[in-house]
Amino acid sequence: MKIINVGNRIVNSYILKLSKGYLLIDTGYPEQFKSFKKRLRKHNIKLEDIAYIFLTHAHDDHAGFLNELLDNCDAKVILHPQAVNRLREGVNSFDGRCTGYLALAFCRVMKMFGKGEHRFPPVDRPDRYIVLDNEQRSAVEMELSGTIINLPGHTKDSIGLLLRDGTLFCGDAAMNGFPSLNKVTIWIEDLKEYKKSWEVILNINPSKIYPSHGRAFFKEDLEKNIHKIDRIKLYPL
Repeated sequence: MKIINVGNRIVNSYILKLSKGYLLIDTGYPEQFKSFKKRLRKHNIKLEDIAYIFLTHAHDDHAGFLNELLDNCDAKVILHPQAVNRLREGVNSFDGRCTGYLALAFCRVMKMFGKGEHRFPPVDRPDRYIVLDNEQRSAVEMELSGTIINLPGHTKDSIGLLLRDGTLFCGDAAMNGFPSLNKVTIWIEDLKEYKKSWEVILNINPSKIYPSHGRAFFKEDLEKNIHKIDRIKLYPL
C-alpha cells in the first residue's frame, strides 16, 4: 500500500487509499490547515475524497484542524472513547510529565513560542464519530483492512493501526528524532502502561513502524531500547 505523508517536519499526517476514498491518520496544528490542503493538491487528492480520519489521540498537533476538515468533507472520525471528552475540551491533558531534561527543555521552548497551553479549537461532532467500542471495532477494521491497537501510556486514548502487510501507525507510542531519546516519546501519562504498549508492539511483530514524529523505523529499535524505559525519570512542567 502506498503511504503518503501530507504532514511536515513537525507532525506526520499519513494518507492511504481505501477501496472507496482515503484514510487520513491525524491532522496537524490548527494553523497548518492551509499548507495541508496544498500538499493534498500536490498528490491530486481532494478534501472531499477523505472518507475516514483516524485519530491516534486528542492532542493539539493531532486534532488541531479537525473542525475545518469536517466542515469541508463528509469524513467520519475513528477515535478512542476517551478522546470524545478531550476533543470537546479543546486542550491537551496535563496528567503526564516530560520524559527527561531534553524533553522538558523542548516543552519550555514550545511555551516561549506560544504552544505552552496546548489548546486547539474544541471539537464536538458526535454525529461524525465512530467511537471504538466492541460493537464498532470489527466493522471499522474490515473497512480499513487492518487491526486497531490500543496503545495507552502517552495518553489514555492512544490507539494505533496495524495494516495487513505489517505496517503499524503508532501515533506517539514511539518517536524517532529530536527531542526524543531511544525512540521514547517526550510526554507520558502512565509509564507502566507505556512500556506495556511497547511490549504489545513487539508482540504483534510489525514489518515497519510509522510514528507521528520522525521517520519510519523497525521494531528492532524498540527491542534494543525497551529496557531503558525502566530508567526513565519523569519531570513535571
